[in-house]
Amino acid sequence: MSIKISEKVKSFPETSGVYRFFGNKKILYIGKAKNLRKRVQSYFRNSLKEYKTNKLVERIEDVDFLTTNNETEALLLEQNLIKTEQPPFNILLRDDKSFPYIELSEKHDYPSINFKRTRKSEKNLFGPFTSASATRLAISEIQNIFNLRTCNDVFFSNRSRACLQYQIGKCSGPCVGLIEKPDYEQDVIGAKEALKGNFSKIISKLRSEMNFNSQIENFERAGEIKKKIEAIKKVEETQIIFSGGDQIKVIGMACEGEEVSFVVIDVLKNSFSNIKKYSFKNKLEKNAKEITEEFISRLVLANPQIKEIVFDGDEINSPFFPHITFTKPMGGKKIKWAEMANRNARNLLSLRLQRSMKYESSMEFIKNNLNLDTNNMGIVGFDVSGGAGDIQTVSCVFFNALGPDKSKYRYFRVPMKNSSSDLEALLFGIKKYLKNNFNVNLILIDGGQTHLNYIKKNLKNIKAEFVSVGKGEKRKYGIENLFYEDKRIEFRTNNLISKIFLDVRDEAHRFAIKNFRSTKRKNLTQHFLQDISGVGPKTISKIYKEYQSLEELSKESHTKASKRLNLDNLKVKKIQDLLKEMYN
Repeated sequence: MSIKISEKVKSFPETSGVYRFFGNKKILYIGKAKNLRKRVQSYFRNSLKEYKTNKLVERIEDVDFLTTNNETEALLLEQNLIKTEQPPFNILLRDDKSFPYIELSEKHDYPSINFKRTRKSEKNLFGPFTSASATRLAISEIQNIFNLRTCNDVFFSNRSRACLQYQIGKCSGPCVGLIEKPDYEQDVIGAKEALKGNFSKIISKLRSEMNFNSQIENFERAGEIKKKIEAIKKVEETQIIFSGGDQIKVIGMACEGEEVSFVVIDVLKNSFSNIKKYSFKNKLEKNAKEITEEFISRLVLANPQIKEIVFDGDEINSPFFPHITFTKPMGGKKIKWAEMANRNARNLLSLRLQRSMKYESSMEFIKNNLNLDTNNMGIVGFDVSGGAGDIQTVSCVFFNALGPDKSKYRYFRVPMKNSSSDLEALLFGIKKYLKNNFNVNLILIDGGQTHLNYIKKNLKNIKAEFVSVGKGEKRKYGIENLFYEDKRIEFRTNNLISKIFLDVRDEAHRFAIKNFRSTKRKNLTQHFLQDISGVGPKTISKIYKEYQSLEELSKESHTKASKRLNLDNLKVKKIQDLLKEMYN
């Protein structure tokens, strides 16, 4: 595990939730946990032996989390996120069983309650539940309370006397006319209300009955009713999400100083379907209500399908969106959703504040010694992998005052004409990267004063400042040197001033090794000309049959080469352009 991921995981809460592993900007794996910190840390123990898990760990570049109210919510949210994102390792490592549901069929005059693993018809389905055993437990408890049948219609039609379910008090015996149809319908309605989460009326009625039996000293009956109440509560804990409803956005918000974080939980048909996180700076010093209204306006414009927004904060007045219901939850499952969203927003803000404080001393040093604006900081680190004359790649990583911005990472394969030395390759990579027009005001390279002088000499018109990090003359262990202008500062690796410089250097090195290995592996299995779209083994074979060397092809006119190879002019031009870059 990289140092950055290790430190990040240490800040994870020890609560239930869902975690996501990222690699190459994509979600690799989604998992649930009773204890997020311990669960995620377990992946990176040296004792880990399972082949597939090791393959996953090797590719992890980042990790994040979302806390939930309990393990059940974590399990169900994990399931929905897996369906939405389709992470490759979840597909490989999970079985193909779907979550179980409870069906209350209305096709019969006396509906039955049954276990199902399909969602072909959502009208009469309730769930999902956490497990098959939890589902069967829920059915059993519903039977205890409402005495609904579980038999199939064929069995029902051929009964002449009540079955065992009636004898043990789990069925009211509709098959042999032991209950009137209107009474049975009331039991079905009660079961539906329980499965939908409307427990309050049922519990209130049962409590009244329990108290009455206690008063007349029928304690045995009162005890039975108490068990039924506990059974209903158990069903309530097991059942978290239900069928029906339009898309709801549950918004959590947290702010401190300039830092603002929002978490948006998507609820589709009362099921958690997705989670998105947003962080930004409140530079105009707007109050919480103003920030929230502005955020919601942008959210609604981007998601016109929203029917309801749940937000446990200041009342939102939005005349611009009359079709949306703004709900301030007062109780029930919506208050739990809001609490969950707010808790995750606070977690996100906390991590962001930790990141901003991490480089506080480094930013102060940059401001005082390099005269740079740290409020708009853009640091690029470069590293070269591969030796002179071999395959070389230059890797570029981008940091701001909060840490890495991976959307601005790049790597470049160095042409042969620029690969005579690491310094020449490095120069090529810097020039190539700066063409992206990113906001770069500090360039960091790995090396000493010699490296720094060479780069500055060949990049005179660059407005950014240059620094380098390297060992001193005696190369003391744990001692690093920062070179800038004509100065050298010695500091230990644990010095707060050195934090961002060492992180940029180490991240550039990690990224360089990763890309070099990828490039090396690719070149062992395929010809470099296959990097060009439409060029395969057949085309390459044809080239080697017609030409004694690739250099010969690079010097011939593309019109003549096209006729000779019987290939499209544009394709030949692309091949020759790449070869000219190599042999120039």
